[in-house]
Amino acid sequence: MTKYELTLAGRLTFRLISLVTILFLLGGGVQAKSNLKVSRITFEGNKQISEKELLSILKSQKNKEFNPRFIKLDEILIRNYYQLHGFLDVQVRGTFTRNGNDINITYQINEGRRYYLKEIRFTGNELLSEEQLRKSIHLDDNAVFEQQKIDEGLNTIENYYLNHGKPYVFFNQNKVITDDSLITLNIFIQEGVTVRIAEIVFIGVEQVKRFLLFREMEIKEGDLYSREKIEISQKNLYATGLFKAVNYGVVPLPNDPSRVKLVWNLVEKKPIWMGVRFGVSYENGEYTGNVTTFDVTLEGGHRNLFGTARSISFHVVPSFYFGKTVNESRRKFSNPRNEYSLTYIEPRIFGTRTPGIFNISTSRESPPITREEIKILSTSFQVNHKFQNAWSYTGLLSFQKVSTPSDSILNVVSQGRDLIYALSLNPVKDKRDNILVPQHGYLMEFRNRFVYSESPAREDGKRITIHNTFYKFIVQWARYQPFTFKRKWTLASRLRFGGIIEVDGRNPIQKIPITERFYLGGASTIRGYQEQAIGGRDSQDLPLGGKYVLLMNAELRIPLIWILMGELFVDSGNLWQEFSDISHFSLKVSSGLGLAILTPFGPIRFDYGVKWFPETVDGKRESRDEFHIGISFAF
Repeated sequence: MTKYELTLAGRLTFRLISLVTILFLLGGGVQAKSNLKVSRITFEGNKQISEKELLSILKSQKNKEFNPRFIKLDEILIRNYYQLHGFLDVQVRGTFTRNGNDINITYQINEGRRYYLKEIRFTGNELLSEEQLRKSIHLDDNAVFEQQKIDEGLNTIENYYLNHGKPYVFFNQNKVITDDSLITLNIFIQEGVTVRIAEIVFIGVEQVKRFLLFREMEIKEGDLYSREKIEISQKNLYATGLFKAVNYGVVPLPNDPSRVKLVWNLVEKKPIWMGVRFGVSYENGEYTGNVTTFDVTLEGGHRNLFGTARSISFHVVPSFYFGKTVNESRRKFSNPRNEYSLTYIEPRIFGTRTPGIFNISTSRESPPITREEIKILSTSFQVNHKFQNAWSYTGLLSFQKVSTPSDSILNVVSQGRDLIYALSLNPVKDKRDNILVPQHGYLMEFRNRFVYSESPAREDGKRITIHNTFYKFIVQWARYQPFTFKRKWTLASRLRFGGIIEVDGRNPIQKIPITERFYLGGASTIRGYQEQAIGGRDSQDLPLGGKYVLLMNAELRIPLIWILMGELFVDSGNLWQEFSDISHFSLKVSSGLGLAILTPFGPIRFDYGVKWFPETVDGKRESRDEFHIGISFAF
């Protein structure tokens, strides 16, 4: 083993031992709180429900710290579980004994009789037939009696009444037991009068035009009372961004309970505003390899031009980055971007609740956000519509001028003064339970971008213009689910594939604008590699990027203590210049572990990744590992 390899192995071993030790100590911190452990949990009297089933619902766990308060909670959990399975008269009593630091817990259960549903009878119903009502309760006759399913069915029935003009509906249940274990459930429905909205009144409005308020109403004067439509109207008013508070009340008209006044109490926001925000920006990985920056936003504007909810705003955003850049071997703070933008928002396009956003901005960007220092002038018009089924559709028409500080770059690459015209269509389905710390659900994205670009270059000492038309696509799927063997852990996975298809035939990668290429490597794509390090380098020793990208990630997220979470991950992927190159299929693979601190603005990550197959390029061996710091999870 060479001296270099010994040094590398020593550094790798030290980093791994240090990070594993930290995770071990943090993971073991909870258990240091108490010496009392639950040694054994036993059940007495359970005949119809197995011990395995009961253990799975308890708060108390074997070989875990003993908490006497959990015994009362477990009694309730066991009682509820039995009652869900038809044992309505069950009795549970929990006790414990101590032997040194070992605690033995015993739950004595008197199961009682198991009850079954004989039939359900409805009286007082006029709006819905008995057959319609019965279909709403998903519990068959002669099945084990489950009060939870009864309540769920009644909630469904109540919602129907409340959304069809019956705000005063009332239900009463009565159980009649026959043959010792058969229950006949009698449900009496007092429907009340049918109610219509006679008048809609707004209180507290000074700046906003009245037509705008009525435009946001899903429910209209003369409509049947509908709680669902009223709540949608409330949501629409909040979505305008004009109000601090939106509350409503229903007032019956004197001597006529069938007609009500819908009264909205609104608190307006000040139309002119200024502010400072601190946050993070997660750069889209399709261009930059997913770079996280710390942002300071100085902003101001008018949110209610002419009282019509149209808005205009100005933003100044300096961004800061800590880590390695393309040409730096050490981590340091840098200011890779300063952006100035003006935004105008038209709240409704084509008469629908689809905002149109016009933006003009200028920015200076440098590594690691881009592969070299550039200036960008952009104008765009964007429309975005969200549907209730978690789908959203974004359309974007944009123009972008990308320039470098000096014409000298034209001698070595074909970029330097790019003009980029693009049309983007991006359907997204987001079913994640939480954007910052997802534990359930998935994110599905189909990004489509049609691009025409003009790039000046030099050929045989002459200045020429390169024209290129191409279609760029990205398909991405990310899933979040409980880990099979430890349900409190989260297994996160991601698959991304993207490509650039040129209309005029294949061209060298240098003829694709640098802002449109794919890049890989770094804290949020393939850890263990430096930012944008995958895919080769050009004659200026800058990342070359690629036309096709494949990225696969799997990560296990483990709650440790308080706001700390551990990570175990495997990342893989690669870049290719042409589609035919994929036939020589090979992947860059890394794995590692990390620690995340959960904060209100997202997790702060400290990740350590190790390459599986480090390579030697031009006689220089790749570093075997990399340490990363990032804001938000990798995906």
